[in-house]
Amino acid sequence: MGINTMLHVRQLMMFGMAMLIGALLEYFSVPIPFLLGGIVSAMFWKVIGAQVYWPRQWRELGLCVAGYGIGRNFTADTLHELSMQTLGVFEATFATVGASVVIAWWTSRHSYANLQSCVMGCMPGGMTQMLLMSESDPRVDFSAVMVMQTLRLMGAIIIVPFLVVHGLGAEIKDAVLAPEIAQGHSWLWLVPIAAFGALTLEKLHIPTPRLLGPILAASACSYFFGNLQPVPDPLMMVAQISIGLYMGMLLDPQRIRETAKLMPFILTGILIIIAVSIGMAYYLSGVYGFSIITAFLAMAPGGIAEMCLAGMSMGENVSIILTYQLVRMIILNVTVPYGLMWYFKDK
Repeated sequence: MGINTMLHVRQLMMFGMAMLIGALLEYFSVPIPFLLGGIVSAMFWKVIGAQVYWPRQWRELGLCVAGYGIGRNFTADTLHELSMQTLGVFEATFATVGASVVIAWWTSRHSYANLQSCVMGCMPGGMTQMLLMSESDPRVDFSAVMVMQTLRLMGAIIIVPFLVVHGLGAEIKDAVLAPEIAQGHSWLWLVPIAAFGALTLEKLHIPTPRLLGPILAASACSYFFGNLQPVPDPLMMVAQISIGLYMGMLLDPQRIRETAKLMPFILTGILIIIAVSIGMAYYLSGVYGFSIITAFLAMAPGGIAEMCLAGMSMGENVSIILTYQLVRMIILNVTVPYGLMWYFKDK
């Protein structure tokens, strides 16, 4: 059997394992089960030392599907509702960024990693941008940033849904409802909508165009043309697995061993930022009236796709989650890189 054939066989086995793990997690009502199944499956194969990989292009196709599924939740009613709470969106964003900067300063004071590496490693929602910046800056420890960002994201993805279900009493609900399918425009619009959004943002050199492009394009179509059908469950399952497998591939056991001394600070930082998110969630829920679960997922330091997919599986207000997460992501990807370049320019 040739090397390429063996790799494809392992990919198929890895995908099958992710599907089984996802089905098991779904049985136990765990949010985003197939995304987590992909992460666990990829980590297992890497830990045992198998030569495996998951193509970036497959992950990006999954992001396009997830982006459409997320963006279709943005409606005219949502925009009107959110126009009444602009202050809350920015308060949530600055609270998260501020807490991340404090955690980065504390980590740099008590570990070998310098402040610039810690700031890039702690910033929530800007993993792609931070990794690209750290890779091109010789003053930054890329390995430390990689491990901190990966564990922060994965820690949030695992801890946040667990807290939402077992701490806040959320229930997993059916993601697709028959009346919604009948009333909306065909989900097959996913293909041109996702392609247009992704290609447009790629031409504009916007970070994560495969996710952000379909989100913005689907949001615009939903706003101007009315309800879009949700993505069929099997297709969303495949998309989640593909995203999860690629994320699991990022977690390199060798890099974790090299940065073992940072682990207590990384884990403590994750818990602190989640605690800040819970506090802000109670504040936002009290001020604006949406559920504590929606508020927590909107504040949580996970990725846009992961938190919105969790909200979709629980029947929460995904448009609120999307907007809060999206504003934070835009602010981080637009302002933080320039802020870091300015602050560390002569250091």
